[in-house]
Amino acid sequence: MLNLFVPSRGYWLTPVIIYLNSAIFVLTVLYTGSVMTFDPRALVMLGANYEPFTVAGQWWRLLTSVFLHGGLLHLVFNMIVLANIGIFLEPMLGRWSYAIVYLLTGLLASLTSLFFNVGAVSVGASGAIFGLYGFFLALLTTKLFKPEFRAAFLRNTLGFIAVNVAIGFMVGPIDNAAHLGGLVSGFALGYLWLPLIKRRAMRGRFS
Repeated sequence: MLNLFVPSRGYWLTPVIIYLNSAIFVLTVLYTGSVMTFDPRALVMLGANYEPFTVAGQWWRLLTSVFLHGGLLHLVFNMIVLANIGIFLEPMLGRWSYAIVYLLTGLLASLTSLFFNVGAVSVGASGAIFGLYGFFLALLTTKLFKPEFRAAFLRNTLGFIAVNVAIGFMVGPIDNAAHLGGLVSGFALGYLWLPLIKRRAMRGRFS
């Protein structure tokens, strides 16, 4: 389990993202004096996605909000889930494509949240993480993987998505719009990136 958080060949950007999120969390703790939960007003000051400010021209909030978290449990859960999907996707994509997919789905998730959650304060990496799961799900619907691998991970991935979407609708406050925006955009990007991944596989860049 601990190896998921240690950079290695072909897998170092995911740990770096985890460290960056953790460092920003520490700064948030120092700023707020809290650990388990943070005052939404403080999160807005630190760069949360907040519709009145974002649409007024502070569009950078669409990205900065992806690296902020609402409390300790929010951070820990997201980083564990990120590590578990990153260990598969980062070697397949390569660090630059992986970074683009992560950031782009995070931005699109924030945009979706902005549209559906008017006036809400939104933070967290879960939109981008759902984007990675959507990306992986798209690949699992192709013939990129062996049938036994595809069948097993398709069940696991669909199960993860279904459970977390259900939890999002039953428990609040959870930004379901960001989750679904990330998921759908990641799924679309998975098909868009498929030719590039196939070329990497043919060159033996991942196993």
